[in-house]
Amino acid sequence: MARAVVDDLFDSGGCIWSALATTVLVEALLQRGGDADLEDARAAIDCLAAVPTDPGFVLHEITLLRLQALLARAHGDDAAYAHFRDGYCDMARTLGFEGHIAWAEAMP
Repeated sequence: MARAVVDDLFDSGGCIWSALATTVLVEALLQRGGDADLEDARAAIDCLAAVPTDPGFVLHEITLLRLQALLARAHGDDAAYAHFRDGYCDMARTLGFEGHIAWAEAMP
């Protein structure tokens, strides 16, 4: 169902909910963890990254950092994981987004 929602959002040109819907899809795919799931997660992240947004639309940017970190961890890429995790944590703290700060601090 998440994939259908994400596809509909992107087919309609994207909206404020695209990042949230993509997060649900990517987290489900990463939890399932098959090779095709990791490829589908990357594709979903790439679609989100390609959505045009206004400069400084931080909800989009912070979500991308978190999802890229989760995907890097799923691939076992420790360097990329640390890079994206640290960027995510820094952005969350800078913005004062308490929920994101808690998520970032929970990332090993």
